[in-house]
Amino acid sequence: MAAGGQLSYQAVQTRGSEYLPYIDGLRALAVLAVIIYHMNHQWLPGGFSGVDVFFVISGFVVSAAQKHYAGASLAGFATHFYARRVQRIVPAVLMFLVVASIVCALFIPGSWLSDTNEETGLYAFFGLSNFILASASNDYFSPRTDYNPFTHTWSLGVEEQFYVAFPLLFFLWAAGEWRSLRHVSTFAFVTLLIASLGVAWWFASENPTLGYYMIVSRFWELAVGVVLYQAMVLKPEFFAAIGPRIRRAALATSLLLIVVGFAFARPEAFPYPWAFAPVLGTAGLLALLGGGASGLIFRLLSGRIAVFLGRISYSLYLWHWLVIVLLRWTIGIGSTLSYFIAASATLALATASFKFVESPLRYSTVLRRQPKLAVVAGALGAITLCWAFSYEVFQHQYRLSMSVTKDEALWHDGGVDISKGACPLRISRTEIHGGELRRMDPACSARGPRGRILVIGDSHAGAYLPVLWKFSMETGTGVLLYRRQGCSYLSLFRPARDTSATCQEFTSAITTEILREARRGDVLFLPSLRLARFGDQWANFPDESARKAMSGAEAAQLRAAAVDEAVALLRPLLDKGVHVVFEAPKPIFRAPPFRCSDWFNRSNPVCEPGFEMNRADLLAYRQPVMQSYAAIASQVDGLLVWDPFPILCPGEPCRATVDGTPLFFDGDHVSGYGNMRLYGGFRNFFIGLVSSSSAPEARAAG
Repeated sequence: MAAGGQLSYQAVQTRGSEYLPYIDGLRALAVLAVIIYHMNHQWLPGGFSGVDVFFVISGFVVSAAQKHYAGASLAGFATHFYARRVQRIVPAVLMFLVVASIVCALFIPGSWLSDTNEETGLYAFFGLSNFILASASNDYFSPRTDYNPFTHTWSLGVEEQFYVAFPLLFFLWAAGEWRSLRHVSTFAFVTLLIASLGVAWWFASENPTLGYYMIVSRFWELAVGVVLYQAMVLKPEFFAAIGPRIRRAALATSLLLIVVGFAFARPEAFPYPWAFAPVLGTAGLLALLGGGASGLIFRLLSGRIAVFLGRISYSLYLWHWLVIVLLRWTIGIGSTLSYFIAASATLALATASFKFVESPLRYSTVLRRQPKLAVVAGALGAITLCWAFSYEVFQHQYRLSMSVTKDEALWHDGGVDISKGACPLRISRTEIHGGELRRMDPACSARGPRGRILVIGDSHAGAYLPVLWKFSMETGTGVLLYRRQGCSYLSLFRPARDTSATCQEFTSAITTEILREARRGDVLFLPSLRLARFGDQWANFPDESARKAMSGAEAAQLRAAAVDEAVALLRPLLDKGVHVVFEAPKPIFRAPPFRCSDWFNRSNPVCEPGFEMNRADLLAYRQPVMQSYAAIASQVDGLLVWDPFPILCPGEPCRATVDGTPLFFDGDHVSGYGNMRLYGGFRNFFIGLVSSSSAPEARAAG
């Protein structure tokens, strides 16, 4: 060992038992950046790029760990490699995933905000959670990922997918009989590194979400670590020849690149091109510190605290996110006390995990004596058993939950059983144009009315499912529900051409579908959110921005264009004899009841605005929408409006809950109980429309 505790390049490349403390220091730097970012994005805006530091270190370390393999069999090399990896990775992550599944069941209510949690967690057992997050369009910086306790496992998935290819690519380098062909391994890694960079560049403009999560656009970061290690072995004299002055400048530059990434990396331009800074900085430090470097940077990264945090960095990474997400769902995170709780709990859990779970199995002499294949098989068996346990936990989530929202009748389905009654429903569910179509076919529809109800909208259309189920069963009316979350149909905020590409596609395709599907006597019901929110499931919004979106000069121009579009879309349907019914805007609230109704979450800052709103103020707030309806009705005959407002808010003030019973699930979606409060008025309004009465009689019923 060189003076000052550093290793020479020759020692780094040849002595497998040597410990490199500065690598743990780098791990500590990376995990602290990630934790700080997750606690408060404003403290370290690019702290999420600490994961990229981990990727480079992983590629470097797994390569160095294979330096003494002397076999000649690819199968032997693969089992040797995987046995080491599963002992390092599997015990701690299985413990985390099982505990996180239980925490989900106990404390996290089912909602849009949490609807990908279960699938993400179950796929994480097999290193595939990044696929789920990408396929669900869960941008890493979106609210649903902030409230998903398994989000951070995407990076473990990327590493594990890298490990699938690693033995095949690295075998010629490590195998004793084939080391003369080492350049083939290096060539393969360099080629795939360049290809991965190209994919990352392409995804940056075509699909940033896939670019962030997928191994094909992240492979290059891990490959940098592998190629660096191989270069240090092949050309140790090159790195050793770097003079002290140049080395110090290069070390400072490398550290600066990492700091720049942590401070300034932009989410919308990641991993390409902003990942270059932390990746190149990490590679520089690994290369330069391995050659007998001394000085402040080496001492900082090799210090006792840095090494300790680096050694438990894997457990810190696993547990910090669960602690932060649990705080978000309960008391909130943002106060000094909550930050202290998050830091203390994370350190305690990580230390316990490292001492009692990670280390004992990683360094187990019993496992070391077992055949490598047996170790791998045992790990697969443990993964399967833990997955099965977590699956059962999720299946019984509503029974295990400590939240009042587990009462399905009050919060979700209104107590409607579609399989019972005089006219049970047959329901089919299919994907259509990026959304879903639910068909409700009553068993007794042959003796029911002639018309059907065709429903189009966003999640607010789906919120009326209990009402639609009950009406369909009681009246024998067929119902077709087309919905896509986040895509209001004829929102009247702006014309469809000014909405997202996905919503434009949905609007266009569903309009064509309805023109083909609808027949005379059908009812087209259009419930959607047409008011700017004062809050959402994850946050409260400023009143000023909401009111500007409803009544500002620009809003008025966009609304006028949206009215013209609505007239053009609806006229052919009305001429065809279809009854068109808009939903008048319901009351909306600032706080979401489902997040504020339990003993463990009532103090959350998102609950501070309360569950009451001034009735007169809300009626005035919705006037631009009512005026838009009037403008449409002045240009087409037969337009109808169903108004749930008087039922949900009969007097001053409007309330989201009644004696603790929720009328609303969140700030604007009606609850199961709210559906049943609305059902009588809904039935009285729509029963005449779906009957065989004439159009004038139907309008009178409205």
